Amino acid sequence: MYEALIEQGLSELGLCFDERQRSQMERYIAEIEHFNPTYKLVGATGEALVVRHIFDSLAAVKTIEALTRSHESVHIADLGSGAGLPGIPLSIALPSATMTLVERMQRRVAFLRSAIVASSLVDRVRIIDRDLAEVQDRFDLVTFRAFRPLVEILDLVAPLLDAEGWVCAYKGQRAQVEAELEAVENRCKSRWESELVPIEVPMLEGERTLCLLRKI
Repeated sequence: MYEALIEQGLSELGLCFDERQRSQMERYIAEIEHFNPTYKLVGATGEALVVRHIFDSLAAVKTIEALTRSHESVHIADLGSGAGLPGIPLSIALPSATMTLVERMQRRVAFLRSAIVASSLVDRVRIIDRDLAEVQDRFDLVTFRAFRPLVEILDLVAPLLDAEGWVCAYKGQRAQVEAELEAVENRCKSRWESELVPIEVPMLEGERTLCLLRKI
């Protein structure tokens, strides 16, 4: 249904999907549309769903590839995954990565289990259905989108990162992110170095920023 739109978005993002990846993405979107009326996973529908959620998630692919280039295999965690965003689109775009979706709400977990099967990702994507504070695994990169403010979670995220691990947080306006980072500096026990990377999301108006953080 969205083949032309997806192709245009991938082109603008500088991404090239093979037939398998295109099929996986189409099936994932179909799962969201099937479950969304009941589970209220996302607010957008139709082409807006693709732009605001799929393209937005994929806008970090090039940055994540650059951050993890030295790794033979990359283990990523998506915190507060909800509808699998950004974790499932990233898994489709990064076929050499393994992904852990952290989500405690059981209704969303039920959707994620179905979406992983529908998208043929069961070999590379798993779910931890517990609170963030209970996660004991370690990851090369931790990401999240539309999750809690940085100051509320970075002390919980710090133990999850490998020595050279990164946080890649999807955020909005740069000024808002700078305010969040000031709160982190003043209130978090863990110490971080940060970099803000502006990203362009195809067909989406509004400022989007990746906040990259690494433990000091």
